[in-house]
Amino acid sequence: TETAEELSDRVFGVISTQPAYMMNNGAGSNATHPFVAMTGRTPVRVTGEARKGDRLVSSSIKGTARAASAGETINPFHVIGRALEDKFDSEIGLVNCVVRTNN
Repeated sequence: TETAEELSDRVFGVISTQPAYMMNNGAGSNATHPFVAMTGRTPVRVTGEARKGDRLVSSSIKGTARAASAGETINPFHVIGRALEDKFDSEIGLVNCVVRTNN
């Protein structure tokens, strides 16, 4: 289930388009059972600007992360991962990230 909650502490991972390990591959189609990255390097849908090293947290846009703001109060359960590259526009785009959910 995609979240549309700011700073959700219930994020379990991100949808992966090129998973290294395909658990439960026969459980269903990509529409009903998409592959979820819980750790590792994967592209993440990000809205707004992000800088390399920024912590990514859930945004109010369904299924999309955003960079945590400087001085924003967050805890490890909010962090989806860290950006591995810069993104300079305000649109939604893919950013390579290291995903590490703190379940």
